[in-house]
Amino acid sequence: MITAISAIIVFLLLILVHEFGHFLSAKAADIKVLEFAIGMGPTIFKKQRGETVYSIRALPIGGFCKMEGEDEDSQDERAFGNKGIWQRFFVLVAGAFMNILTGFIIFVVLMNTQQQVYVPIVNTVIEGSPAEQAGLMPGDKITSINGTIIHIQNDFAFEMSRYTGGEIAVGYIRGGTKGIASLTPMKGEDGRFLIGITNSVKDLFFTSRITNSYYMTLFTSKVVIISLGDLITGRYSFKEMSGPVGIVQHIGEAAKTGILDLLSLTALITINLGVFNLLPVPALDGGRLLFLLVEAVRRKKLPPEKEGLVHFVGFALLILLMILATTNDIGKIFGG
Repeated sequence: MITAISAIIVFLLLILVHEFGHFLSAKAADIKVLEFAIGMGPTIFKKQRGETVYSIRALPIGGFCKMEGEDEDSQDERAFGNKGIWQRFFVLVAGAFMNILTGFIIFVVLMNTQQQVYVPIVNTVIEGSPAEQAGLMPGDKITSINGTIIHIQNDFAFEMSRYTGGEIAVGYIRGGTKGIASLTPMKGEDGRFLIGITNSVKDLFFTSRITNSYYMTLFTSKVVIISLGDLITGRYSFKEMSGPVGIVQHIGEAAKTGILDLLSLTALITINLGVFNLLPVPALDGGRLLFLLVEAVRRKKLPPEKEGLVHFVGFALLILLMILATTNDIGKIFGG
């Protein structure tokens, strides 16, 4: 029961946050909003306020913001399709922005439950390790690995987790002077690759909590994009991908562990939702943004029926992807 309730709350909250972003930006751009709904399916309650119908629907699986002229031609000057490119861009981006902003706020809350955090600053160097041989010293602040900027400990750990062999270039700052240490990581007893250092612990203050939350948001967004690229290039199998069933299972496990774990997972999911929605894929907001870019280059709108057909095909492909992911989830649950 706790799994179902927590999953419904998380999904409903995150989709509503997304749609509320569209709603607020549409109002700001003077676009006519026909309906703002909580839930999907049959209407169980609705109230008209001004030109907008506010409704609650039977299925607690999200919501929507219906705008005039969003998917069809309209002669109303306040219709979505009749607004300028930048106004429509603003409205389309707002949903994903709200999801990512929600993730940042959750990270701020989580950071305020901690007094200290690990940072990518060398605390000790293990004798005989690659780090010692390369000349790294206690107090060195690691700033990059193979050119990838390191802001927080998660960045460092993630880059090391992707190591597949060969020499790496570790950028660092020592006493205000930049340097680069070339070394080859060694394999630890647990199978992970290590460079042979321990990281420092730093006290958290108000500004550092905000800064760390910001970099955690960037890190999570980066991981979503890189992970998607890994699936496409074959670094990871599609069998490792989780769908709705797997996410619900993870939410339930996090809810049983405690509110902090549930919040951490919610931050991951909402940022994932925001970043994924901005991908240039038909049926997603990113796909609509791509059509806006084409319109800006052509200086002419594409026929709505053609754009609608492309989004329909994209939606069908997303449904197939969801079915594949759900099949993976069921296979994992039953050990198949």
